[in-house]
Amino acid sequence: MLTIPVRPLWRAAAAMVSVLAALMYAAPAAWAVPSMSRQTGYECSRCHTVFPELTPYGRAFKLGGYTTSSPKFDEKPLIERLPVSAVIQAARTSTASTTAGGTDPAEFPQDRKNIVQGAGLYWGGKITDNIGALVQYNYDGIEKKWGMEMFDARYTNSTSVAEKELVWGVSLNNNPTVSDVYASTPQWSFPNAETASPARPAATAVDMTLASQVGGVGVYGLWNDLVYVEVAGYRNAKTKALRALALSLPIETVVDGTAPYWRLALQQRWGAHSAAIGTYGLVAKVLSDPANPAAGSNRFRDLAFDANYQFIEGDHTASTHATWINEKRNWRSSYAQGLTSSPDGTLKTLRADVIYHYRRQWGGGLQFFRTSGSSDDLLYNTGDALFGSSSGSPNSRGYVAQLNYLPWNNLKLSLRYTAYSQFNGAKSDYTPGRSASDNNNVQVMAWLMF
Repeated sequence: MLTIPVRPLWRAAAAMVSVLAALMYAAPAAWAVPSMSRQTGYECSRCHTVFPELTPYGRAFKLGGYTTSSPKFDEKPLIERLPVSAVIQAARTSTASTTAGGTDPAEFPQDRKNIVQGAGLYWGGKITDNIGALVQYNYDGIEKKWGMEMFDARYTNSTSVAEKELVWGVSLNNNPTVSDVYASTPQWSFPNAETASPARPAATAVDMTLASQVGGVGVYGLWNDLVYVEVAGYRNAKTKALRALALSLPIETVVDGTAPYWRLALQQRWGAHSAAIGTYGLVAKVLSDPANPAAGSNRFRDLAFDANYQFIEGDHTASTHATWINEKRNWRSSYAQGLTSSPDGTLKTLRADVIYHYRRQWGGGLQFFRTSGSSDDLLYNTGDALFGSSSGSPNSRGYVAQLNYLPWNNLKLSLRYTAYSQFNGAKSDYTPGRSASDNNNVQVMAWLMF
């Protein structure tokens, strides 16, 4: 059972708020809000419900290549038009048990510590009338390393097809789904930030596994504000032409050849409401041993479906999102090397959430998640006290509950509780002496954009 260290958490929260408030007070007025807000002349709430979730206007702004700007902005000197912003995330995570089942506490090096979980610089906005970018070079305080967290540079234009507007563009980016505009796909899904607790369910290839490990070019289009289509191809970011997209980061998941990615969505708006349903997917061959390419690759085919609904009116913003990912796995290389018990398998992920905020200031969200898949003793029953599975199963489920308070548009204070009712195949003793609930954790975070 999780024991929440209330006083240390509140002390940590108070310290984080004090530091971030001082930073905001000390920041020059020109840098008091993110660069895209300065560029358009609108408050953050025009593009976001509560960041990073986009409103209909925010989705159109992104599809337009981040290039929309106010006349006053275009008249400013170049130095004042540089689209530079920054982010700081200060956090503290407390895990229920770091020792149950003989787990080595060293597996939790950042647990119950006040840390700068993330700090980075953005290039976010217009470059020319048709070119813009959202690029984040970031310090990861959990892994303690710098690297290219996010890269999405776009050329965009519009034309007419069947007498209806087609907004189209080309995106160069470093993660499948980073180019997406909906809050149901992995890059942008609730709760939008990691915790320092290392225990996490198994993940499919399209579910952030290739983030900052690949580089790709995609072509997209939104026709009649109704049909959105995107196709892209990704290659490993070790190649010289793509290395900048994973700058300073080791390439540990090496894609063999080109991995195609696709996205299709139907969206509709009426009054205060908007909704979308869609599908997305990926096919990737990944080297089983990057140090020995001759050993061959395994093949992953991901097919996903998602749905979004959003309500924005007056003081109230509410949304709900769901995604289901089905991955077929062909372990042709790993099985030949005796690393898996079966030559193939499956892994499925389901996530669904509901989010509400009052005056974009008070609120939060609740998410249910479930991972299930084929049992494989050699793959999952590793003997590791934290990450192993005595049953050889990856099945996990639980929920995330988060409360948010935004004293300013660009500062979010959050308290999150993550609970597991099953982890790696069992509620109790998924490895000897360790239960799913031992991985429950509480996080307090202050997230400042400026």
